[in-house]
Amino acid sequence: MGEEKERLRDPRALYLTGAAQSVSDTIIDRFTGTLAVAAGATVAESGLINGGKQLALTLPQVIFGSFADSFGKKRIIIAGRILCGVVLAALAFVNAPIYLFALIIAVCVAISMATPAWGSLIGDYAGELRRGTIIGRINSVAQIGGFTAMVVALIITLNQTGPMTVSSFTPLLLLASASSFISAILVSFTKEKPPAGGRRHFEFAALVEDKDLRRFLTVSFIFGVGAATSMPFFSYVTVGKLNMSIWQIAATAVANLAFNVVSQRMFGRILDRVGRRPVIVFSRVAMVSSCLVYAFATSWLHIVAVEAFIGVALAAWSSGQSTYIIDLAPQKLRATYLAASMTAVGVSNFLGSYVMGTLSQGYIAATGYAGISMALIFAGVLRFFLGFLFLTTRESKPGA
Repeated sequence: MGEEKERLRDPRALYLTGAAQSVSDTIIDRFTGTLAVAAGATVAESGLINGGKQLALTLPQVIFGSFADSFGKKRIIIAGRILCGVVLAALAFVNAPIYLFALIIAVCVAISMATPAWGSLIGDYAGELRRGTIIGRINSVAQIGGFTAMVVALIITLNQTGPMTVSSFTPLLLLASASSFISAILVSFTKEKPPAGGRRHFEFAALVEDKDLRRFLTVSFIFGVGAATSMPFFSYVTVGKLNMSIWQIAATAVANLAFNVVSQRMFGRILDRVGRRPVIVFSRVAMVSSCLVYAFATSWLHIVAVEAFIGVALAAWSSGQSTYIIDLAPQKLRATYLAASMTAVGVSNFLGSYVMGTLSQGYIAATGYAGISMALIFAGVLRFFLGFLFLTTRESKPGA
Protein backbone atom coordinates (compact mmCIF):
# COMPACT_ATOMS: atom_id res chain seq x y z
CA MET A 1 0.00 0.00 0.00
CA GLY A 2 2.99 2.33 0.55
CA GLU A 3 3.76 2.64 -3.12
CA GLU A 4 0.08 3.20 -3.92
CA LYS A 5 -0.05 6.13 -1.49
CA GLU A 6 3.21 7.57 -2.83
CA ARG A 7 2.28 7.47 -6.51
CA LEU A 8 1.93 10.84 -8.20
CA ARG A 9 -1.48 12.06 -9.33
CA ASP A 10 -1.50 12.12 -13.11
CA PRO A 11 -1.86 15.62 -14.59
CA ARG A 12 -3.35 16.64 -17.92
CA ALA A 13 0.16 17.44 -19.20
CA LEU A 14 1.11 13.77 -18.89
CA TYR A 15 -1.65 12.69 -21.26
CA LEU A 16 -0.97 15.54 -23.70
CA THR A 17 2.73 14.66 -23.76
CA GLY A 18 1.93 11.04 -24.56
CA ALA A 19 -0.43 12.07 -27.35
CA ALA A 20 2.09 14.48 -28.91
CA GLN A 21 4.84 11.85 -28.79
CA SER A 22 2.54 9.33 -30.37
CA VAL A 23 2.00 11.57 -33.42
CA SER A 24 5.67 11.61 -34.40
CA ASP A 25 6.39 8.02 -33.38
CA THR A 26 3.39 6.65 -35.28
CA ILE A 27 4.28 8.48 -38.48
CA ILE A 28 7.88 7.23 -38.52
CA ASP A 29 6.78 3.73 -37.53
CA ARG A 30 3.98 3.47 -40.08
CA PHE A 31 5.76 4.89 -43.09
CA THR A 32 9.37 3.71 -42.79
CA GLY A 33 8.76 0.68 -45.01
CA THR A 34 6.83 2.60 -47.66
CA LEU A 35 9.42 5.41 -47.59
CA ALA A 36 12.09 2.82 -48.36
CA VAL A 37 10.09 1.34 -51.24
CA ALA A 38 9.29 4.80 -52.61
CA ALA A 39 13.01 5.62 -52.55
CA GLY A 40 13.73 2.52 -54.66
CA ALA A 41 15.14 0.23 -51.97
CA THR A 42 15.59 -3.48 -52.78
CA VAL A 43 14.27 -6.30 -50.57
CA ALA A 44 17.68 -6.59 -48.89
CA GLU A 45 17.89 -2.82 -48.39
CA SER A 46 14.34 -2.78 -47.02
CA GLY A 47 15.28 -5.53 -44.56
CA LEU A 48 18.33 -3.50 -43.53
CA ILE A 49 16.34 -0.29 -43.09
CA ASN A 50 13.52 -1.95 -41.12
CA GLY A 51 15.93 -3.98 -39.00
CA GLY A 52 18.23 -1.01 -38.47
CA LYS A 53 15.27 1.06 -37.37
CA GLN A 54 14.38 -1.49 -34.69
CA LEU A 55 17.99 -1.69 -33.54
CA ALA A 56 18.33 2.08 -33.30
CA LEU A 57 15.01 2.36 -31.48
CA THR A 58 16.07 -0.04 -28.77
CA LEU A 59 19.81 -0.70 -28.35
CA PRO A 60 20.69 2.84 -27.17
CA GLN A 61 17.95 2.56 -24.55
CA VAL A 62 20.26 0.65 -22.21
CA ILE A 63 22.43 3.75 -21.98
CA PHE A 64 19.68 6.35 -21.88
CA GLY A 65 17.64 4.29 -19.41
CA SER A 66 20.56 4.29 -17.01
CA PHE A 67 20.93 8.06 -17.45
CA ALA A 68 17.23 8.55 -16.70
CA ASP A 69 17.45 6.48 -13.51
CA SER A 70 20.50 8.45 -12.39
CA PHE A 71 19.79 12.02 -13.40
CA GLY A 72 16.05 12.31 -13.95
CA LYS A 73 13.51 11.44 -16.61
CA LYS A 74 12.17 14.77 -17.86
CA ARG A 75 15.53 16.14 -18.99
CA ILE A 76 16.25 13.02 -21.04
CA ILE A 77 12.76 13.10 -22.59
CA ILE A 78 13.09 16.78 -23.54
CA ALA A 79 16.53 16.28 -25.11
CA GLY A 80 15.36 13.24 -27.09
CA ARG A 81 12.22 14.91 -28.36
CA ILE A 82 14.01 18.08 -29.49
CA LEU A 83 16.59 16.03 -31.37
CA CYS A 84 13.80 13.94 -32.92
CA GLY A 85 12.05 17.08 -34.15
CA VAL A 86 15.21 18.40 -35.79
CA VAL A 87 15.99 15.15 -37.63
CA LEU A 88 12.39 14.61 -38.77
CA ALA A 89 12.45 18.08 -40.33
CA ALA A 90 15.64 17.14 -42.21
CA LEU A 91 14.14 13.80 -43.27
CA ALA A 92 11.34 15.64 -45.05
CA PHE A 93 13.80 16.95 -47.65
CA VAL A 94 15.87 13.90 -48.67
CA ASN A 95 15.09 11.17 -51.20
CA ALA A 96 18.23 9.05 -51.72
CA PRO A 97 18.09 5.64 -49.94
CA ILE A 98 21.48 6.16 -48.21
CA TYR A 99 20.46 9.52 -46.67
CA LEU A 100 17.02 8.16 -45.91
CA PHE A 101 18.58 5.27 -43.99
CA ALA A 102 20.95 7.55 -42.05
CA LEU A 103 18.22 9.97 -40.98
CA ILE A 104 15.76 7.22 -40.06
CA ILE A 105 18.44 5.76 -37.80
CA ALA A 106 19.05 9.21 -36.28
CA VAL A 107 15.32 9.69 -35.63
CA CYS A 108 15.10 6.30 -33.95
CA VAL A 109 18.11 7.01 -31.72
CA ALA A 110 16.43 10.25 -30.65
CA ILE A 111 13.20 8.37 -29.85
CA SER A 112 15.20 5.79 -27.89
CA MET A 113 16.53 8.59 -25.68
CA ALA A 114 13.03 9.39 -24.50
CA THR A 115 11.37 5.96 -24.47
CA PRO A 116 12.70 4.34 -21.24
CA ALA A 117 12.48 7.64 -19.37
CA TRP A 118 8.85 7.99 -20.50
CA GLY A 119 8.03 4.45 -19.37
CA SER A 120 9.63 5.12 -16.00
CA LEU A 121 7.76 8.41 -15.68
CA ILE A 122 4.48 6.55 -16.23
CA GLY A 123 5.59 4.14 -13.51
CA ASP A 124 5.75 7.08 -11.09
CA TYR A 125 2.03 7.59 -11.66
CA ALA A 126 1.05 3.88 -11.54
CA GLY A 127 0.71 2.45 -8.04
CA GLU A 128 0.92 -1.26 -7.35
CA LEU A 129 -2.73 -2.15 -6.80
CA ARG A 130 -4.15 -0.75 -10.06
CA ARG A 131 -0.97 -0.58 -12.12
CA GLY A 132 -2.38 -2.28 -15.22
CA THR A 133 -5.51 -0.12 -15.20
CA ILE A 134 -3.56 3.13 -14.84
CA ILE A 135 -0.99 2.24 -17.51
CA GLY A 136 -3.77 1.13 -19.85
CA ARG A 137 -5.57 4.45 -19.35
CA ILE A 138 -2.45 6.52 -20.01
CA ASN A 139 -1.55 4.45 -23.08
CA SER A 140 -5.09 4.72 -24.40
CA VAL A 141 -5.08 8.50 -24.31
CA ALA A 142 -1.53 8.64 -25.69
CA GLN A 143 -2.48 6.49 -28.69
CA ILE A 144 -5.16 9.02 -29.61
CA GLY A 145 -2.28 11.17 -30.84
CA GLY A 146 -1.16 8.48 -33.26
CA PHE A 147 -4.75 7.89 -34.35
CA THR A 148 -5.17 11.61 -35.04
CA ALA A 149 -1.92 11.64 -37.04
CA MET A 150 -3.18 8.87 -39.28
CA VAL A 151 -6.54 10.59 -39.80
CA VAL A 152 -4.64 13.73 -40.84
CA ALA A 153 -2.43 11.61 -43.12
CA LEU A 154 -5.52 10.12 -44.73
CA ILE A 155 -7.10 13.53 -45.32
CA ILE A 156 -4.05 15.33 -46.75
CA THR A 157 -3.11 12.45 -49.06
CA LEU A 158 -6.61 11.53 -50.22
CA ASN A 159 -6.35 13.57 -53.40
CA GLN A 160 -2.69 12.87 -54.21
CA THR A 161 -2.25 11.54 -57.74
CA GLY A 162 0.59 9.88 -59.61
CA PRO A 163 3.18 7.40 -58.34
CA MET A 164 4.24 7.41 -54.72
CA THR A 165 7.54 9.25 -54.12
CA VAL A 166 9.49 10.28 -51.06
CA SER A 167 8.20 13.85 -51.48
CA SER A 168 4.67 12.48 -51.01
CA PHE A 169 5.51 12.11 -47.33
CA THR A 170 6.87 15.64 -46.75
CA PRO A 171 3.73 17.08 -45.04
CA LEU A 172 3.53 14.10 -42.70
CA LEU A 173 7.19 14.32 -41.72
CA LEU A 174 6.85 18.04 -40.98
CA LEU A 175 3.80 17.28 -38.83
CA ALA A 176 5.81 14.66 -36.97
CA SER A 177 8.63 17.15 -36.41
CA ALA A 178 6.28 19.79 -34.98
CA SER A 179 4.57 17.31 -32.64
CA SER A 180 7.94 16.15 -31.30
CA PHE A 181 8.87 19.72 -30.37
CA ILE A 182 5.46 20.20 -28.72
CA SER A 183 5.91 17.06 -26.60
CA ALA A 184 9.26 18.40 -25.34
CA ILE A 185 7.45 21.49 -24.07
CA LEU A 186 4.50 19.62 -22.56
CA VAL A 187 6.56 17.13 -20.55
CA SER A 188 8.18 20.01 -18.64
CA PHE A 189 4.81 20.55 -16.92
CA THR A 190 4.74 17.04 -15.42
CA LYS A 191 6.20 15.89 -12.12
CA GLU A 192 8.58 12.99 -11.42
CA LYS A 193 9.92 11.15 -8.42
CA PRO A 194 13.51 12.09 -7.56
CA PRO A 195 16.16 10.11 -9.49
CA ALA A 196 18.37 7.63 -7.65
CA GLY A 197 21.52 9.62 -8.44
CA GLY A 198 25.09 8.50 -8.07
CA ARG A 199 25.09 5.80 -10.77
CA ARG A 200 26.87 6.63 -14.01
CA HIS A 201 27.03 3.21 -15.66
CA PHE A 202 24.67 0.57 -16.97
CA GLU A 203 23.55 -1.81 -14.21
CA PHE A 204 24.26 -5.04 -16.10
CA ALA A 205 24.76 -7.11 -12.94
CA ALA A 206 21.32 -6.18 -11.60
CA LEU A 207 19.68 -7.46 -14.80
CA VAL A 208 21.62 -10.73 -14.88
CA GLU A 209 20.83 -11.49 -11.24
CA ASP A 210 17.07 -11.08 -11.73
CA LYS A 211 15.98 -14.56 -12.88
CA ASP A 212 12.45 -13.53 -13.83
CA LEU A 213 13.69 -10.66 -15.96
CA ARG A 214 16.40 -12.81 -17.52
CA ARG A 215 13.84 -15.40 -18.62
CA PHE A 216 11.47 -12.76 -19.99
CA LEU A 217 14.29 -11.15 -21.99
CA THR A 218 15.37 -14.51 -23.38
CA VAL A 219 11.85 -15.43 -24.50
CA SER A 220 11.33 -11.94 -25.94
CA PHE A 221 14.54 -12.27 -27.93
CA ILE A 222 13.66 -15.68 -29.35
CA PHE A 223 10.15 -14.56 -30.30
CA GLY A 224 11.49 -11.34 -31.79
CA VAL A 225 13.88 -13.10 -34.15
CA GLY A 226 11.14 -15.39 -35.46
CA ALA A 227 8.49 -12.67 -35.70
CA ALA A 228 10.77 -10.22 -37.52
CA THR A 229 11.37 -12.60 -40.44
CA SER A 230 8.18 -11.08 -41.88
CA MET A 231 9.30 -7.45 -41.69
CA PRO A 232 10.94 -7.05 -45.13
CA PHE A 233 7.79 -8.15 -46.97
CA PHE A 234 4.76 -6.22 -45.70
CA SER A 235 5.51 -3.07 -47.70
CA TYR A 236 5.93 -5.06 -50.91
CA VAL A 237 2.43 -6.40 -50.50
CA THR A 238 0.86 -2.99 -49.81
CA VAL A 239 2.82 -0.92 -52.33
CA GLY A 240 3.69 -3.54 -54.97
CA LYS A 241 1.05 -6.26 -55.05
CA LEU A 242 -1.99 -4.20 -53.97
CA ASN A 243 -0.79 -0.82 -55.30
CA MET A 244 -2.06 0.94 -52.20
CA SER A 245 -1.82 4.72 -52.07
CA ILE A 246 -0.67 6.70 -49.04
CA TRP A 247 -4.26 7.44 -48.00
CA GLN A 248 -5.11 3.74 -48.07
CA ILE A 249 -2.04 2.94 -45.96
CA ALA A 250 -3.13 5.72 -43.60
CA ALA A 251 -6.61 4.16 -43.46
CA THR A 252 -5.14 0.84 -42.34
CA ALA A 253 -3.24 2.69 -39.63
CA VAL A 254 -6.41 4.47 -38.53
CA ALA A 255 -8.13 1.10 -38.13
CA ASN A 256 -5.13 -0.26 -36.21
CA LEU A 257 -4.90 2.67 -33.83
CA ALA A 258 -8.66 3.01 -33.32
CA PHE A 259 -8.86 -0.56 -32.03
CA ASN A 260 -5.65 -0.04 -30.07
CA VAL A 261 -7.12 2.98 -28.29
CA VAL A 262 -10.41 1.30 -27.37
CA SER A 263 -8.63 -1.89 -26.24
CA GLN A 264 -6.00 -0.38 -23.95
CA ARG A 265 -8.29 0.27 -21.00
CA MET A 266 -9.93 -3.14 -21.35
CA PHE A 267 -6.57 -4.89 -21.20
CA GLY A 268 -5.51 -2.66 -18.31
CA ARG A 269 -8.40 -4.01 -16.26
CA ILE A 270 -7.73 -7.60 -17.38
CA LEU A 271 -4.08 -7.25 -16.33
CA ASP A 272 -5.17 -6.37 -12.80
CA ARG A 273 -7.89 -9.00 -12.56
CA VAL A 274 -6.48 -12.00 -14.44
CA GLY A 275 -2.75 -11.40 -14.57
CA ARG A 276 -0.02 -10.17 -16.89
CA ARG A 277 1.05 -13.43 -18.53
CA PRO A 278 -2.24 -14.41 -20.28
CA VAL A 279 -2.46 -10.96 -21.87
CA ILE A 280 1.14 -11.11 -23.08
CA VAL A 281 0.71 -14.61 -24.55
CA PHE A 282 -2.43 -13.52 -26.40
CA SER A 283 -0.65 -10.45 -27.76
CA ARG A 284 2.18 -12.50 -29.25
CA VAL A 285 0.21 -15.45 -30.64
CA ALA A 286 -2.36 -13.13 -32.23
CA MET A 287 0.38 -11.56 -34.36
CA VAL A 288 0.23 -14.59 -36.68
CA SER A 289 -2.86 -13.04 -38.25
CA SER A 290 -0.97 -10.24 -39.99
CA CYS A 291 1.37 -12.67 -41.74
CA LEU A 292 -1.43 -14.89 -43.01
CA VAL A 293 -3.73 -12.11 -44.19
CA TYR A 294 -0.94 -10.19 -45.92
CA ALA A 295 0.12 -13.44 -47.62
CA PHE A 296 -3.32 -14.02 -49.15
CA ALA A 297 -4.71 -10.48 -49.43
CA THR A 298 -6.27 -9.52 -52.74
CA SER A 299 -7.80 -6.22 -51.64
CA TRP A 300 -6.62 -3.34 -49.48
CA LEU A 301 -9.75 -3.88 -47.36
CA HIS A 302 -8.27 -7.19 -46.22
CA ILE A 303 -5.32 -5.21 -44.85
CA VAL A 304 -7.66 -2.79 -43.09
CA ALA A 305 -9.43 -5.69 -41.38
CA VAL A 306 -6.30 -7.43 -40.15
CA GLU A 307 -4.72 -4.17 -39.03
CA ALA A 308 -7.79 -3.53 -36.87
CA PHE A 309 -7.29 -6.89 -35.16
CA ILE A 310 -3.55 -6.31 -34.82
CA GLY A 311 -4.40 -3.06 -33.04
CA VAL A 312 -6.04 -5.15 -30.33
CA ALA A 313 -3.00 -7.43 -30.08
CA LEU A 314 -0.61 -4.48 -29.88
CA ALA A 315 -2.73 -2.89 -27.16
CA ALA A 316 -2.38 -6.09 -25.15
CA TRP A 317 1.41 -6.07 -25.65
CA SER A 318 1.84 -2.37 -24.90
CA SER A 319 0.02 -2.55 -21.58
CA GLY A 320 1.13 -6.06 -20.66
CA GLN A 321 4.85 -5.72 -21.35
CA SER A 322 5.29 -2.38 -19.58
CA THR A 323 3.20 -3.47 -16.59
CA TYR A 324 5.13 -6.74 -16.30
CA ILE A 325 8.52 -5.02 -16.39
CA ILE A 326 7.49 -2.30 -13.91
CA ASP A 327 6.27 -5.09 -11.58
CA LEU A 328 9.73 -6.67 -11.63
CA ALA A 329 11.84 -3.54 -11.44
CA PRO A 330 12.98 -1.76 -8.27
CA GLN A 331 11.88 1.88 -8.48
CA LYS A 332 15.47 3.12 -8.92
CA LEU A 333 15.99 0.81 -11.92
CA ARG A 334 12.69 1.10 -13.76
CA ALA A 335 14.05 2.89 -16.81
CA THR A 336 16.97 0.46 -16.98
CA TYR A 337 14.67 -2.58 -16.83
CA LEU A 338 12.34 -1.13 -19.46
CA ALA A 339 15.32 -0.32 -21.68
CA ALA A 340 16.66 -3.87 -21.36
CA SER A 341 13.28 -5.31 -22.38
CA MET A 342 13.00 -3.08 -25.42
CA THR A 343 16.61 -3.79 -26.38
CA ALA A 344 15.96 -7.54 -26.41
CA VAL A 345 13.06 -6.93 -28.79
CA GLY A 346 14.99 -4.49 -30.98
CA VAL A 347 18.13 -6.57 -31.40
CA SER A 348 16.09 -9.66 -32.21
CA ASN A 349 13.96 -7.72 -34.71
CA PHE A 350 17.09 -6.44 -36.43
CA LEU A 351 18.54 -9.92 -36.73
CA GLY A 352 15.31 -11.50 -37.98
CA SER A 353 14.61 -8.75 -40.50
CA TYR A 354 18.13 -8.31 -41.84
CA VAL A 355 18.94 -12.02 -42.10
CA MET A 356 15.59 -12.86 -43.73
CA GLY A 357 15.88 -9.96 -46.18
CA THR A 358 19.39 -11.01 -47.17
CA LEU A 359 18.76 -14.74 -47.44
CA SER A 360 15.51 -14.37 -49.37
CA GLN A 361 16.75 -11.80 -51.89
CA GLY A 362 17.46 -14.34 -54.65
CA TYR A 363 14.40 -16.46 -53.86
CA ILE A 364 12.05 -13.46 -53.99
CA ALA A 365 13.64 -12.22 -57.22
CA ALA A 366 12.92 -15.62 -58.82
CA THR A 367 9.44 -16.25 -57.41
CA GLY A 368 7.97 -12.76 -56.99
CA TYR A 369 4.83 -12.33 -54.89
CA ALA A 370 4.31 -16.07 -54.61
CA GLY A 371 7.67 -16.24 -52.80
CA ILE A 372 6.72 -13.32 -50.58
CA SER A 373 3.50 -15.12 -49.62
CA MET A 374 5.42 -18.27 -48.70
CA ALA A 375 7.89 -16.23 -46.62
CA LEU A 376 5.01 -14.59 -44.76
CA ILE A 377 3.36 -17.96 -44.04
CA PHE A 378 6.69 -19.24 -42.69
CA ALA A 379 6.97 -16.18 -40.45
CA GLY A 380 3.38 -16.67 -39.26
CA VAL A 381 4.08 -20.26 -38.19
CA LEU A 382 7.08 -19.01 -36.19
CA ARG A 383 5.00 -16.29 -34.52
CA PHE A 384 2.31 -18.78 -33.51
CA PHE A 385 4.51 -21.38 -31.86
CA LEU A 386 7.09 -19.01 -30.38
CA GLY A 387 4.32 -16.89 -28.83
CA PHE A 388 3.51 -19.74 -26.43
CA LEU A 389 7.04 -19.56 -25.03
CA PHE A 390 5.82 -16.69 -22.86
CA LEU A 391 3.93 -19.32 -20.83
CA THR A 392 7.33 -20.27 -19.40
CA THR A 393 7.72 -16.86 -17.73
CA ARG A 394 6.59 -16.29 -14.16
CA GLU A 395 3.41 -14.35 -13.46
CA SER A 396 4.34 -10.99 -11.94
CA LYS A 397 0.92 -9.88 -10.70
CA PRO A 398 1.10 -9.13 -6.98
CA GLY A 399 -0.45 -11.97 -5.00
CA ALA A 400 -0.26 -14.42 -7.94
